[in-house]
Amino acid sequence: MTDKFLAYLENRGWMAEADEKRELCLPEPMKSRYTGYPESWVRFITIVKSMVRKDERAWFLCAEDYDIQGDKAWQWNEWELLSLEAAGDDAGWKEEIRQFWDRHLPFFLSLDGGYAYYAFSMEDGSVVYGAEPEFEECETVADSFEDFMEKVMSGGIHI
Repeated sequence: MTDKFLAYLENRGWMAEADEKRELCLPEPMKSRYTGYPESWVRFITIVKSMVRKDERAWFLCAEDYDIQGDKAWQWNEWELLSLEAAGDDAGWKEEIRQFWDRHLPFFLSLDGGYAYYAFSMEDGSVVYGAEPEFEECETVADSFEDFMEKVMSGGIHI
C-alpha cells in the first residue's frame, strides 16, 4: 500500500526523498510522549525521508521533522505552539491544549487557505483533520492511515 501511495503522490508532482537508512529514528521526546504508532505510518516514515507538495504548501512530517533540534521553518508541533501562545496566561486552557495534543500526533501540515493538519488519534489510530483558528476542534476523516491513503488516492481526501 505504501509504495502505491508514494507512486500516486509522485505522479501528481509531490517531491519525495527516500530514506536510505530505512530505520525509524524518532527523537526521545516523541517516544516518551506517544506510543502505539500506526504500523503503516511507521513503514511510510521508514521509507520516506521527506514528502513535500511541489508548491511547498503541504508536507508529510517524517522522522527528521520530529527532531526539535535544528533549524526548521516549521516545527512538527507548530499548531500546538500557536494554540498555547493564544491561551496566554490561562493555565486551564493551556492544559486542555496539551492534553489534546498528547492524544493527537500530527503527521501532515498544510498552509492551504490557512493552517491545517492531519493527525493520528493515539486512542484508536483514526485520522483526524483540524484547522485554524481552533486547531483542537477536529473531525475524524479516516479509520486508519491505510484508510487515509486509500481516500487520498480515490479523491475522498484532497491534500
